[in-house]
Amino acid sequence: MDKNKQILKSEKLSLKKLSEDSRLIKRGLRDLNVWPKIEDIFNKLEEKYQVGLTDFAPDVIEECFQLCEEILKTDPNHFLTLCYYARCLYHKGHYNESLRYLTRCLNEENDHFHLWKFKGDCYYKMKKYEEALDDYKKSFELDPTNGPTIDDIAQCFFLLGNLENAHNYIDRLILLENESDMPMIRKAQFFEFQRDTKGAIGQYQKTLAKFPDSEYAIKKLKELI
Repeated sequence: MDKNKQILKSEKLSLKKLSEDSRLIKRGLRDLNVWPKIEDIFNKLEEKYQVGLTDFAPDVIEECFQLCEEILKTDPNHFLTLCYYARCLYHKGHYNESLRYLTRCLNEENDHFHLWKFKGDCYYKMKKYEEALDDYKKSFELDPTNGPTIDDIAQCFFLLGNLENAHNYIDRLILLENESDMPMIRKAQFFEFQRDTKGAIGQYQKTLAKFPDSEYAIKKLKELI
């Protein structure tokens, strides 16, 4: 269950969306007004990060990392840049460092589900699933409609051996993300990991009944039958 291959994508997870939050944008503008010369750099950072995230391009993430460092040399407390910096550290595999910066951000603004989600991602990568689950739950409390967070919670429960809660959260996700085949696929994957071939086949068949063009479900059924 690789966090770099998140099955669900959502604008709610983008740092661009985070920086558009009504309170944070005022905060960001305040910082930029203090240091006008970094405004162009920050705008470039936002644009580059979205490209790097979409294409999973390590070279672009590295460029974003360097842009963050350039801004932080001028203003080491620029909040939004610190958020980007933490996420760049995550993408570079520096999970402990990312956690340090995310904790710093959360100490200042703790009511944004994105930041709790990102913190949970670090613990997940470190295979600290109980800590990850705690942070994902905090993210979920702040936005119970965010699909990727529900998927994260389900995965953590599964990896911790709580299969009932894992399936309950995936069922919740199936209802929420009813225009995508991926939550149904995730449930089938759980059955596969449980070595429940019959359950997996049945779930892939349900997926194809609703999404007949699901390439992944078609492929897996051929493998399992």
